[in-house]
Amino acid sequence: MFKLISALIMGATGLIMYIAVAVNISLDITLITLVLGSILFLFLKPLMYRTRKAAYITAEMNKDVNHYVSENILGMKTVKSLSVHEPIAQKGAEYFYKLKKLKMVVFLLSSVSSVIMQPISLIFICVVFFVSYQSPYFSFAVLAAIVYLIQRMFQYIQQLQSDLHTMNETLPYLKSVLEHQERLAKNAEAGGGLTRVVFEHSLEFQDVSFSYDSHRNVLKKVNFSIRKGEMVGLIGRSGAGKTTVVDLLLRLFTPARGSILLDGKDIREISLSQWRKRVGYVSQDIFLMNDTIANNIRFYQSDLSNEEVEEAAKMANIYNFIQSCPDGFETIIGERGVMVSAGQRQRIIIARVLARKPTILILDEATSALDNESEVKIQKVIENLKGKITVLVVAHRLSTIVNADRLLVLDNGTIIEEGTPTALLKDKESYFYKMYNIRH
Repeated sequence: MFKLISALIMGATGLIMYIAVAVNISLDITLITLVLGSILFLFLKPLMYRTRKAAYITAEMNKDVNHYVSENILGMKTVKSLSVHEPIAQKGAEYFYKLKKLKMVVFLLSSVSSVIMQPISLIFICVVFFVSYQSPYFSFAVLAAIVYLIQRMFQYIQQLQSDLHTMNETLPYLKSVLEHQERLAKNAEAGGGLTRVVFEHSLEFQDVSFSYDSHRNVLKKVNFSIRKGEMVGLIGRSGAGKTTVVDLLLRLFTPARGSILLDGKDIREISLSQWRKRVGYVSQDIFLMNDTIANNIRFYQSDLSNEEVEEAAKMANIYNFIQSCPDGFETIIGERGVMVSAGQRQRIIIARVLARKPTILILDEATSALDNESEVKIQKVIENLKGKITVLVVAHRLSTIVNADRLLVLDNGTIIEEGTPTALLKDKESYFYKMYNIRH
């Protein structure tokens, strides 16, 4: 960076000095040169226009690519939990191929400009010589000096532009790449592993600790188990570590210490893609496409039949609403589902997850942004799932988990309470009792 700034200062200083020397040698020839330079600029203007136009199209394409990437980053948990990263990556590759072709056009146009500059420069010098020769003050020595100085000035201008371009364009990308590589190294997703996921008894956190940095543990030797078919509520204050528990279950991160066991087997031994196919995830962050309801439920899993999509919609208590729409399952719901209500969007998401027949379902603040009527409908869906699949409900709203089989209270990265809602309500010192009475 220091070298680049030094080069910019030296280049600007050199350019000013050469212009001053040229004017001092011959003001007339310098002015003639500047006039002819302006004419040359007008001559190259059509090519510059085409280059700008191509660059503009490339910029627009960049926006589309950024939008696509941003959209999928916002829904990364959903994408990973449903294991649809491959079709999304394929579509992204198509975007990048188009962008590559556009950038090649810009590069070729810029190259043409550079290639024709040398013969045009020779013509330019000849014209300067011819015009200067008509002057009564003409001198070969003066002309040679001016031409040399002009060439040097153009070299400095080109170098300044190149240095500025390098500074403005390269460094942000370099920084981003280095940061990304560092994150990848910390949280690399391993391939391979067991391809068969069998859940017969329990899912267990065994002395699990985790930290995002070396300064503070977010989770500290967390121990709990969830039995097959059980509905467990995970509650706690903001920042207690609930989201981290979910992220570890989705295998977005790996425990720093301890293990997560499925029937006594570390889940890291299971194929990542197979694990995520068996773990359903629903959050408060809605990730819907500007597409049909059916395609939003399928979400790139093309092998789902119409019957399976309809069955999932019934389980999510959204089937009757879909049937009331003029186009049924082919109804377009708009970008991020703006054409339907918040509760309907959430039930479409639940249908998407249930269509994949998960073994474990995680509901992460799934009702936090809903009105009371929508929340009641979602609670009915959760109640209907009780006993059929294993459910972990993360919630601030106590009404969402009051009917859970068991509650886990997380505080400052540690499980501080565990028991049935009824038992915890009898303990006036419990966190659940205090929170329940505050809300009621």
